[in-house]
Amino acid sequence: MDLIAAKAGVSKQTVYNHFQSKEALFKAIIENLTSTLMGPLVVRDPAKSTPEQVLLSLGRDFLALMLRPSSLALYRLIVAESARFPELGGAIYAVGAGRLLAMLADYLAWETRNGRLSVSESELAAEQFVGMLTGRMQLRALLGVCTAPKKGELQRRTEHAVSCFLVLYAPRRWRAAAAPPPV
Repeated sequence: MDLIAAKAGVSKQTVYNHFQSKEALFKAIIENLTSTLMGPLVVRDPAKSTPEQVLLSLGRDFLALMLRPSSLALYRLIVAESARFPELGGAIYAVGAGRLLAMLADYLAWETRNGRLSVSESELAAEQFVGMLTGRMQLRALLGVCTAPKKGELQRRTEHAVSCFLVLYAPRRWRAAAAPPPV
């Protein structure tokens, strides 16, 4: 709280006047960060965006956010505090990753209903997509094993994850046409 007050240029009491607890402050920060990521998932006009465009936009923004030094520091802090305050972890997950995954799953289900994807388990597919994006990159960054990604690395990872995801969840009619003939 001292660090946040110093960065904001206000007293610690001012921070507590706006946020009754560390948990409330963490929730507000995570909720704000997550909201910025959700923009592409809200677009529901097939004429204006494709699943590829939406997933590329979400993926780029997500990776950039996850690997920012401030995000890594916040993640470490929340994990450390969650051990002492177990309810904090659940609350933070609900407004952050849980909310993002739910919206992504809803988007994937919507695209499936519109015939542009074929996702039978949208919650699982949403988790798989996020996992494909981050791989072990975030863990390496959290542990200080790697430096900042090389120029173009986040773009390359995002494009690769989206490409693989779209092949896996292509509508059945497209997948059948691309499949090799039976042996």
